[in-house]
Amino acid sequence: MSNTDMRTVVCPKCGGSNEVKVFRTVNATTDQNFREQLLGGELLRFRCSSCGCEAELKYPLLYNDMKNKFMVYYIPDADREKLTDEQLEKEYGELQGITRRLVSSYNELKEKIHIFESGLDDCVIEVVKAALKDVVEKRTEDKVTGGYFSKYSVEEGKIGFTFFVGDGNEQFVQTTRLEIYEKSKAVAKAGGFGEDDRSFRLVNREWAREALYKYKKNK
Repeated sequence: MSNTDMRTVVCPKCGGSNEVKVFRTVNATTDQNFREQLLGGELLRFRCSSCGCEAELKYPLLYNDMKNKFMVYYIPDADREKLTDEQLEKEYGELQGITRRLVSSYNELKEKIHIFESGLDDCVIEVVKAALKDVVEKRTEDKVTGGYFSKYSVEEGKIGFTFFVGDGNEQFVQTTRLEIYEKSKAVAKAGGFGEDDRSFRLVNREWAREALYKYKKNK
C-alpha cells in the first residue's frame, strides 16, 4: 500500500502555485508501476500547469520492496548516520530479515534499488566502489566527483561502476572481478550492524572508508 499527500508547490520559473500529489511511501511489490516511475524519474517529477516548467521534487519518501526484503528511506540531504523512527518501528518493527537503508539523494535511492534487486550486499558494494574510485583517480590523474553501481554479470565474472571524473563529469566505467567483491566482505563486516538493529542506516562512501579503517585497525 502507498500513502500520498497533496501539497502546494511553487514553480521555480513562473512562481505559479500547483497542487501536487506526493508519495510518502510506495510499495513496489503491490504495484510495479511505482518502481518503473521512480527509476524513470517520473514519480518525483514536477510539471508546472502554468508554464510547463519541469523540476525534480525533493521530499522524504519511503520505498518498500517486500519481495526482495528491503526498505530505503530517501531524505534529501540527510547527513545523519542512522534514522530511528518510532512510527516506522510501529508499522514495520515486527518484520524480520528486512534490510533498512537511509539515502540522501534520488540517485542513491535508485542505486540501492538496483543493488538489492541484484541480490548483492550494498555494504560490500560501497567498499568496492571506494577502492575502485582510487584506482580511477590514479588512471585518469583527475578527481572523481561521484559514481554508481552499473554492472553485475555472473557469466562474465565481473562487477562494474560508472564514475564521473573531472570538472566536466566525464563518465569512466571501471570493472573488476567478482572475486574482489567476495574478498571485500570481510571489510564490510568490520563496519556492519547488529542483527537486531532496526534503524535505517546511511551506507555510503564515508561509511565504506570508516569500515576500511576499522578493518585495518583490528586486523
